[in-house]
Amino acid sequence: ADCKYKFESWGACDGGTGTKARQGTLKKARYNAQCQETIRVTKPCTPKTKAKAKGQ
Repeated sequence: ADCKYKFESWGACDGGTGTKARQGTLKKARYNAQCQETIRVTKPCTPKTKAKAKGQ
């Protein structure tokens, strides 16, 4: 990737959306890459108890 980001740790799970988010700050851009200064990424929360997610 042309843009390298320094990410903070994942935030708490948002119960409404079922996702958690973290923010990254631009650390290094290669050549003349168009990089955003900060980016926000989300991912689904992993269930705390895996037994529930399996077969119920």
